[in-house]
Amino acid sequence: MDFSRSVSLLGRPSTDPDVQALLASLKIIRQPSVDVDENDDDRVLSAEDWLINRQLGIELGFEARAHLLGEDDFDPNTEPMVLSQVYFYRNHPEVKPYRGRLPFSIGLDDGRTGVRAKLAAYEPTRRSYLRDTWEMPECRLTVSYVDDGARIGFVLCLLRPPAMPADADDAAVVPSIAQIAHVMGKPLADPELRLTFAPLRLEQNLEEDETGSIAALTRHLGIELRFRYLDGGRDQVLANVLFYREHEAEGARWPGQLPKGLLFDDSPEQVTHKIGRPPDHLLDEEFEGYATWHFVEYSLQVKYSTMENYVLCVQMALGATLSA
Repeated sequence: MDFSRSVSLLGRPSTDPDVQALLASLKIIRQPSVDVDENDDDRVLSAEDWLINRQLGIELGFEARAHLLGEDDFDPNTEPMVLSQVYFYRNHPEVKPYRGRLPFSIGLDDGRTGVRAKLAAYEPTRRSYLRDTWEMPECRLTVSYVDDGARIGFVLCLLRPPAMPADADDAAVVPSIAQIAHVMGKPLADPELRLTFAPLRLEQNLEEDETGSIAALTRHLGIELRFRYLDGGRDQVLANVLFYREHEAEGARWPGQLPKGLLFDDSPEQVTHKIGRPPDHLLDEEFEGYATWHFVEYSLQVKYSTMENYVLCVQMALGATLSA
């Protein structure tokens, strides 16, 4: 059967008649829902749900609409579930190969070279690493390969999440990377440090934790400051600064500069190229990866998506204080 047109349904609620028809054609009876802990006042465990037909090689991903929009206060029992992802599996464990038409004229027997050739018109949007990702007019497209790129592992069509820019007034007063780097390692009480982060309302957002203090400014500014006691010292010092892409910390995208001229839309390959040498430590997992470089001034860790090939979080850290 041909399910390539299901891509046009991305963004529609699960109750939409066409989405219901898609589920019926896949012989999927269960309806998507938010996963909650019934023993903990319906606390949300996951705002996403997955429905798969292993015989046809198709999987559908749904997400609570409020969660997709970056809202954390919603009723999990009534919030609409939106179709956000469609997987077409060709070579995947425990799933039979999809044999229908693939979207965007991708061939069932194409490899990396063939897929890239067919999507040449969108080459300026391609981000590559372990997989290839393109920004198509209809959706974000990721193609995974097996056998060193000889065959397709899966084709994934994703609904692009809405932008979550920082507040314009806040964005206008964020410190530069040079200013932040200059106060790394300085005590929390240091006047220069206080002055640097005063426009971000450091004082009002500072909270103690088991190892020091944290200023979580992620909701509106996409930045988190961590102060720690280092080497038996009596003063908390600025040990970690984390800059987030929108949605990564359930908040806005950091609007300021990133270290080493990085951009959130850089692929892992572009990150390494900009820094100018391979990472000192590298860990790639199924959905995300971590690349770490050690410099004289600080250590730098870049967390990136291995599915969509862009930067999720950049962390500046002192010595051995790198944290996930």
